[in-house]
Amino acid sequence: MNDTREPRGTSSDDEGTAAAGDAVTAAEDAAVARVRAADPAADATPDLPRLQARLTGTTGVAVGGAVHGDGHVDEDGDELAAARRRRRGPARWLQVAAVAVGVGLVGGGGYAVGAAGGDAPAAPPIALQGVSPASGPAMEMGAGTALADRAKIAPGWFGGRTVFTADGLTGAAGTGRAWAFDATGTATRETAARVAEVLGVDGEPRQEWGQWVVGPNDGTGATVSLGIDGQAGMWFYDRAWDPSLCGLDTPGSAPSVEPAPDPAGGDLATTEPGLAIAPVQPEEVAPADPSVCDPASTPRGDAARSAARDLLTRLGVDLSGAELTVSEDTGVDGLVSVMAAQVVDGTQTGLVWSVQLAGTGVQSVSGALAPLVELGTYDVISADAAVERLNDPRFGASYGGVVPLAVRMMDDASAPMTSDVAPEPAEPTVPPVPAAGDPIAWPVQQVTITGARLGVTLLTAPDGASLLVPAWELSDADGGTWSVVAVVDDQLDLSAG
Repeated sequence: MNDTREPRGTSSDDEGTAAAGDAVTAAEDAAVARVRAADPAADATPDLPRLQARLTGTTGVAVGGAVHGDGHVDEDGDELAAARRRRRGPARWLQVAAVAVGVGLVGGGGYAVGAAGGDAPAAPPIALQGVSPASGPAMEMGAGTALADRAKIAPGWFGGRTVFTADGLTGAAGTGRAWAFDATGTATRETAARVAEVLGVDGEPRQEWGQWVVGPNDGTGATVSLGIDGQAGMWFYDRAWDPSLCGLDTPGSAPSVEPAPDPAGGDLATTEPGLAIAPVQPEEVAPADPSVCDPASTPRGDAARSAARDLLTRLGVDLSGAELTVSEDTGVDGLVSVMAAQVVDGTQTGLVWSVQLAGTGVQSVSGALAPLVELGTYDVISADAAVERLNDPRFGASYGGVVPLAVRMMDDASAPMTSDVAPEPAEPTVPPVPAAGDPIAWPVQQVTITGARLGVTLLTAPDGASLLVPAWELSDADGGTWSVVAVVDDQLDLSAG
């Protein structure tokens, strides 16, 4: 049945074109929703006052709005923040799924950046970013809470030639403890069933794409996924406990565009030329409880922290020493985020558990379920030896140097904007011919390391096993940081595998 009506002032000849335009718009909206769903940080909301104040203090540049004595930053005209607050959409279950996968598999460090609350007493994680079985550790660009502290560092343009020297470092050789994640008894069908029971998800575990799954995978119901990996990373999402459902025009099936009827009046055989058919969106679900749409009913502060701790404990997570941070400004009214950062020997490991609370229920949970097992102690090198290791191609960051970046970028950004016509580009010229006997250009960056911190780092072995091993974090006077494994050569397997 075709129940279309002509809008006032619109001829029937234009109806097909208008419908086609609406259908194309719907298709474009669906494509945009898919792109947003692929962004794991789509709903992450950093604590701008803390981040901007930290950058201002470390770079000497006033970052963002005016920073007041109480840490408040003027954000007038922040259209991006306003857009985050307004963001809603039927594809939110995909966004949360993407976030949960990122947190479960990578450790979720990025979502702890500038989390609201007091300063964490534990040292930030040491990340060996850029490490792969075929390469050594890159200069640490920062992960999680460390990102704010390292934002002024970026790869340089020195052709991969950097020499590191130590100046006045303290930190003798000694020993350090190591751990491994034991997923053998956790990444199982039984664990998936137990987690689903705790979270109230109906269904039997089934294997899909290398993981155990319980519940539908299209957002129409609560879903649990348990990875068959070195950390037994799990995530859970229940669309019915998502506050973004509130205020939707039509809970139930989303509207679709009907094609024009067959000209002969019979069954539909062909579609009129130029009339596109809009994709039908998945069936929408209704809020599970009135509290979903009552932001005041969501626990906050210590109550949120206690609720998250209780849930994670029932899931089998060992929260000994973990630091729980509550963020009430998630960009969605009534959605409160609790992050639990794993801490070992006074250092955050980079592994984070995430719980999103809404009303009297739980919207999503993610994190690793594999327990830690001790591997004993390993001999570790001194801080001076760690600097020498940076110069070693087996370990070092010498494939790319670093340059102070934030001040240079701020200088460029603060340059006055004009509407003057850009000058004509200079006529290209060939480079001068080197003279006989001139030195051959071979630029090398010199970096002096002035600070060192011994901690642990999360490391993934070539076979997929996850470990926590001793590592040095090294820094220069400009705030640049690098990290390197601290275990002595004799206790490392340096074979190609």
